[in-house]
Amino acid sequence: MDSLPERHIVRHWWHGTLPCAPDEVSWPETPGEAALDAMRQSAAHIHDGALLVERLRAQYAASGMRVPPKAEDLLDADARTVTTGHQLCLAGGPAFTYYKILTAIHLAKRLEERWGSRVIPVFWMASEDHDFDEVRRLWTEDGWSSWTPAQSAGGPVGRMSIAGLRPFLEEWCRAVGIEEGDVGPAGIGGQVNIAGAMRHWVHAMFGPDGVVVIDGDDPALKARFAEVMRLEIQQGITYEAVKAWDDALGQAGFRPQVHARACNLFHLGEAGRHRLVKEEGSWKSVGGAAWQDEAALLAEVSEHPEHFSPNALLRPVYQSMLLPDVAVVGGMAEVAYWLQLPGVFDRLELRQPVLVPRDGSLVLPKKWAGLMDRCGLEPSDWNTGRDQWEARWMESAQAPDVKAWKQGLKRDAASAAAQLKAFDPALESGAQATEAKMEKLLDRLEQQVKRSAKRKEGDGLARIARLDAWCRPDGALQERTVNFFHLAEMWQRQGGVGESLPQALDLAFRQGHEIGEWRPLMHVIRQQEV
Repeated sequence: MDSLPERHIVRHWWHGTLPCAPDEVSWPETPGEAALDAMRQSAAHIHDGALLVERLRAQYAASGMRVPPKAEDLLDADARTVTTGHQLCLAGGPAFTYYKILTAIHLAKRLEERWGSRVIPVFWMASEDHDFDEVRRLWTEDGWSSWTPAQSAGGPVGRMSIAGLRPFLEEWCRAVGIEEGDVGPAGIGGQVNIAGAMRHWVHAMFGPDGVVVIDGDDPALKARFAEVMRLEIQQGITYEAVKAWDDALGQAGFRPQVHARACNLFHLGEAGRHRLVKEEGSWKSVGGAAWQDEAALLAEVSEHPEHFSPNALLRPVYQSMLLPDVAVVGGMAEVAYWLQLPGVFDRLELRQPVLVPRDGSLVLPKKWAGLMDRCGLEPSDWNTGRDQWEARWMESAQAPDVKAWKQGLKRDAASAAAQLKAFDPALESGAQATEAKMEKLLDRLEQQVKRSAKRKEGDGLARIARLDAWCRPDGALQERTVNFFHLAEMWQRQGGVGESLPQALDLAFRQGHEIGEWRPLMHVIRQQEV
């Protein structure tokens, strides 16, 4: 947490240094045991296990998949959930999606052991997001590969047809060395849309019962949310509630993660997913749909709630009204916008789940673990960056120290200038000019020494560059770029026999949270020689 920028809102929330919350409502809780225990009791009144299990059975049947046994546990009134989610990405997206789910799984296990009752990890598919350009890419070691769908992209990503996707995935698998099969990223033959494919990818990563996958783009589930959507249209409950909290944050110098609108709903139509806006008493969507008055719009919400979709600020409320969540796992950006929502939850008389920043990981298969050793780096150095790695390497090269010469020059020049000034004040300016010329010459010499040292240490610096490209491909952290299936394949290819990457990650995540209060961790997973 302390690696975040000094003014990061999540850092201040975690350390309890945010400004006083408005309206006598508290900031969301950090994942302490007392907060989680209290949330266990508060989640009881929103639990409709029968509805959840019914819809999960229908959703899994539509995907041609067996319902995880864990889903049936939701029928137990004492069952609780730990939820994470993400927009739908090809092959499950960058590896941090895996780490979010694994964090939720291990927190659920820990709470289940503590309470002696069922705690189910849930992955909420943000299937109604419509930023297709953000989710269509997959990384290879040679750069990005992008899928161009047969049909034009538009509307909720989860509803998009996967026609033509399998050949693209098979080509990507060949590029990164993944064996094709029905279990892996290309095995989506039984699916018809991206939502079904995402459900397949999640279970390909975590097995048939590791996590329960739920899709909020569901008419029966939307019906439970219809009353909140009507309130949003009639009263604009989100804007006013969020604005008070944004103002409190703004006065303390924090920027909101998401900007609230007058209406925080989308309309889902044949033309796509478009914002609802009110103009002179009537309502329309920016995609062209229109209603003659508010009553007509409210009537459609009641009759067809599936035609409407919450935005990023209302989706957490939708999720929390359906699931008996005790905790929500997210990345730093997600935690940041959940911090804008206490007023909305309070307005709806809901208790906001405990917020849990996810764990992260840097995966170093055997080749890269060995390269880190050859570069003289420790796992704890992962976040210091290439510039510091190179600086440390050059220090160890023991190049001639021109800096010491420059420091000696300054001392000698100051003494000489004082003597010359005492002899004849007119000589002082000449002494200063001479010193300046010598400093320039030494600066030039220092640069020549650095260039010479880099030539002599070219092999070592090249190794550092290769390691940096593995740890920060395309200039971003590995977990935000490289797909999990790609990492798992590389781990298996380099390690041969021995534990798999999922086993290594599972052990690290479990051991990291065995003692003390829950806190986000960054795991460096190194493959050892077999």
